[in-house]
Amino acid sequence: MAVALDLPDTASPWGTVHPRFKQDVAYRLTLGARAVAYGENVSHQGPFPSSVFLDGTYLILTYNQNVSATPAKDTFEVCCSMEKVQCSSGDIFWMSAPMVPQGPSTVALTLGGCRAEHVASLRYAWKDWPCDFKACPVYSADRILPAPPFVLHQWP
Repeated sequence: MAVALDLPDTASPWGTVHPRFKQDVAYRLTLGARAVAYGENVSHQGPFPSSVFLDGTYLILTYNQNVSATPAKDTFEVCCSMEKVQCSSGDIFWMSAPMVPQGPSTVALTLGGCRAEHVASLRYAWKDWPCDFKACPVYSADRILPAPPFVLHQWP
């Protein structure tokens, strides 16, 4: 599989499900085949969260590899609930968590009006078209592979 959320093509004559930019998807699939099927030492997956740390009004997110990150206002969201409800459905409790890069593999999310102890879940790129063409906020360090969408409901 290959992540392609950064390749929207709303003007495709075949509809948004069939973008015209298939070479980018093919290249990403080729990296996966080289790594998995042929055992080559090539990067084939975008960054994925490895840890989350709540720090006052910030949530510090560390990825499993170095990243190329650009500030974003609405791609990361937190579910803020004083009752720690399950945030698995609907958008009622989700609010934007602006992100700024912090280090080679770390980003900081501003919690805004949500106190750290009320953060029940975190999600990234959880929209139909979360980013513009090749312009997601988090990529691998070489800017080839985008971070996949995710939802985290629990962390230490």
